[in-house]
Amino acid sequence: MSEHRSTAISGPHDLADASARPGRSDSAGLVRTARAIVRLARARRRLEHVPTVGQMRAMAWLNGHEPCSYLLDPGRNFVPEPMEFGYECELGRHALCFTCRDELGRLMEMVVMRDGGGFDLLGCC
Repeated sequence: MSEHRSTAISGPHDLADASARPGRSDSAGLVRTARAIVRLARARRRLEHVPTVGQMRAMAWLNGHEPCSYLLDPGRNFVPEPMEFGYECELGRHALCFTCRDELGRLMEMVVMRDGGGFDLLGCC
């Protein structure tokens, strides 16, 4: 018998199958969030508004790049006709626009409102 208890077999551990990181599975992660913040800071000249936390999270989640401001004005830019999905109050404000790719590798140009919801400019056409 061994004198050192640290080398003795103690049986199965109850925590062996537990995940190392409990939490939300839909979070963007630290690296993607930091990358989005850096990309927003580098693109500050193309931004006419201060992006909200919801816009930054959406950009991080979708791994977006090339951010810019997008004025939600039907007279100047494309805005989907049915703004019935709760964003009527966003008209006249700036949204965050960025480029990203979906799971299949297709290019998307996302326009994200203040709360993180939005639409794909390339998918609307």
